[in-house]
Amino acid sequence: MPGLVGRFARTVMAGRCGRFVRWYGSGGGSDDNDGTSSGADDAQARELIDRQLKLAPAGGHQVLIVQPYIKWGVNKDRSTRPEVKADESRSLVRTLAEWSVTDTLLVGLTSYRKHTFFGPGNVDTIALRVARDRRITAVFVSVNVLKPGQHQHLEHRFGVPVYDRYLMVVQIFRRHAVTREAKLQVALAELPYIWSRIRGAQDGYAERLGTEAGQIALSGKLMYDDKKDLLKAYEKKLKKLVDKLRNHRQHLRHNRTNKDLPVVAVVGYTNAGKTSLVRALTGDAGLVPKDCLFATLDVTVHGGVLPSNMTVLYVDTIGFISDIPTRLIEPFVATLEDAMFADVIVHVRDMSHPNVIVQKAHVEKTLKSLSINPDLLNGVIDVGNKVDRLDNVEHDGSSVLISCTTGEGLDELKKKIESQIIKATGRRIIKIRVRTGRDEYEWLRTHTAIVSIDTDGDYSVMEVIVTQSDLDVFKSLFIRKKINN
Repeated sequence: MPGLVGRFARTVMAGRCGRFVRWYGSGGGSDDNDGTSSGADDAQARELIDRQLKLAPAGGHQVLIVQPYIKWGVNKDRSTRPEVKADESRSLVRTLAEWSVTDTLLVGLTSYRKHTFFGPGNVDTIALRVARDRRITAVFVSVNVLKPGQHQHLEHRFGVPVYDRYLMVVQIFRRHAVTREAKLQVALAELPYIWSRIRGAQDGYAERLGTEAGQIALSGKLMYDDKKDLLKAYEKKLKKLVDKLRNHRQHLRHNRTNKDLPVVAVVGYTNAGKTSLVRALTGDAGLVPKDCLFATLDVTVHGGVLPSNMTVLYVDTIGFISDIPTRLIEPFVATLEDAMFADVIVHVRDMSHPNVIVQKAHVEKTLKSLSINPDLLNGVIDVGNKVDRLDNVEHDGSSVLISCTTGEGLDELKKKIESQIIKATGRRIIKIRVRTGRDEYEWLRTHTAIVSIDTDGDYSVMEVIVTQSDLDVFKSLFIRKKINN
């Protein structure tokens, strides 16, 4: 086993220095110097975080996936088969370009052990598999989050880095965060995990192991109090920067509201096809959907036109996923607030996925946790995507079934979005008879959505969709003016 511990040490130490500094500094950092912490302190905090997150070396990892599940009893998950969970676990690993899956083990348990997670027999079996297969450089135990003691025990026994779902998703977030905003959100999402790790080390988990792995876990010159002060200052700075971004997003939302542009938030489970749908609805060729989890971390806004010629803004949001701590998503609430303040929410589901019902329930539960207006929640448009992959689709009438690939159902969806917007925003569909080409005619063309125009001699009967505020302006400019004259 000493050889395995050595493999672990080499793997961790190979990537421990500087990678987070380069990643965050490439666009996620800030030039602000508010006295909270110096640049050197920031770099020291990031190096500490980098070590704890076990960032993979440049060549990635070859991963043994261990998918635990409760075999029976009240804690058994009866909604999702272990094989389906294992498929999602493999998708998580393969989302990282340089990573690969060597094998997958389904491990049935009666309960999760408090200190070791697995029982001794299962730990021995997994350790033996790692020892016999020299390709394996990491183990992914696909559970929400391992406790510090469990984590260190398993790393000591397996001799390679161990990842839980929290750590795996963070690796993906790091890769897919492009803008400064997304990088800040990821950095903030990592801190609760780091706090739990340094507190675990302080409680003596690593010291009790007395192993090389334990010494690595405690490596570094900083004592606990120094680490705590360093992270507190760093966390304060990150929160201040994220608050600035939240204020900026509120300003953008205010501008959109002033322009009376309806906003449609597109939400859904990760890889359900949100970006593909926004592209299909807007015709924006610049949007390039990717067949991987968490392809979108930044909320992006794209203009589109509905059948009535009404212009709307579609907001593409971060995807949801089950079995990760909610605290990993909490820092993204600043961006998810775009869904909270939308006029209509479109919930996209992958109808070809075997776990589509459970995914739907997870997204709905998450939306409810965001304190969204009940009227907005009650008006969510449910969209079943990827029907082209199915021979038969059961349709209960409550969903709009579509295919972003073939275009099936998109016209029906646009009409439903239009109807819901009119209802949610208090818009009205009215007909007005005005002189063709005159001021009233041109004003309506500029300020309303034109449904149809029927010419009648020198007059036109215009069917338009108009907000109450614009209708009041029209009356003031043209109808009341004529009466007063």
